[in-house]
Amino acid sequence: MLFGFLNKKPKTQKESSEDTFQKILSLKIPTEAIPYVVSLWQKHPFSFVVSRPRKSVLGNYTYKAQRHIISVNGNSNPYSFLVTLVHEIAHQHIQIQYARRKVLPHGIEWKTCFTELMQPLLTEQVFPENILSVLKVHMQNPAASSTKDPALMHALGIDSSAEFEENGEVLEQIPEGSDFIFNQKKYKKIADRRTRTLVQLDKTNKRFTILSHAKVKLVD
Repeated sequence: MLFGFLNKKPKTQKESSEDTFQKILSLKIPTEAIPYVVSLWQKHPFSFVVSRPRKSVLGNYTYKAQRHIISVNGNSNPYSFLVTLVHEIAHQHIQIQYARRKVLPHGIEWKTCFTELMQPLLTEQVFPENILSVLKVHMQNPAASSTKDPALMHALGIDSSAEFEENGEVLEQIPEGSDFIFNQKKYKKIADRRTRTLVQLDKTNKRFTILSHAKVKLVD
């Protein structure tokens, strides 16, 4: 499988083994959680990347050329890293289970899977009590991202800056074709994707993606 750390730009990933995956986890998640996460990888292997910091996303899952690829921001603290990693593994399981039919990215199938995968980790051996109590409530109906739950963000120590702190309308809830202001720039909404939204920058007509639950200011 493929594993690696990304700096400013993606580098060539090296073929590696379960031992390397376990070694990466030992640097990134609570020790008590490592055997369980490794068992998830053993059941459904995936290529794993520890990514450069990304303000707009904590982790990502993609399925490309019959390969499952998961990335998690390298600057996440161990508890946030673990929750994000299992969040993305749940997307992988849904892709495998429902490969022949389309389901909502964060619909009931994903919520159920994520909740089931997190259950063995909801112990004081893995999470401190102040995080565990909030996380248990969150997992009763998990949101599309930890950043949609302010209480969990605070408990996990997630930096609520950039896209997470804008005031206004939620991007995924405004109509396609709408003009809006984000980070002092004008965009047009093109289409919603799994967790991000395709937009077009007004000044250059270049297209980008922005986190779907980012808040923006509609232009009349």
